[in-house]
Amino acid sequence: MKNRDLFFQLLAAVNDVENKHHTAAPDIDAQILLMRIAMGHHAKLPLNVTKAMNLRHIGSPAMLHRKINDLLQWGLVELVFEGGNRRTKYLEPTKKAYAIIDEMADAAAAIHEPVS
Repeated sequence: MKNRDLFFQLLAAVNDVENKHHTAAPDIDAQILLMRIAMGHHAKLPLNVTKAMNLRHIGSPAMLHRKINDLLQWGLVELVFEGGNRRTKYLEPTKKAYAIIDEMADAAAAIHEPVS
């Protein structure tokens, strides 16, 4: 199987999960932001609100601020403090967000075949 075929199967599998959970995060910009937040958290490089609002390749700071608020309202991220610093708020995916991400990961793994 060609890499392109696997890629399109991966997109289809992830799309099925996205469609299933469209009411949790129906907006593609919010989904992309959530993935960036989750990737940073997973890599132990969490995004604070300022860094998230500076992801200009996703959108303007004003739009990103709205999407952060949407993700907070939908229960997909929460604001946390690290250590004694109470001024910097970090964005962290919730259990609800990780459940959706795990579902996507499982769907992707189900179609994966090593390419030679």
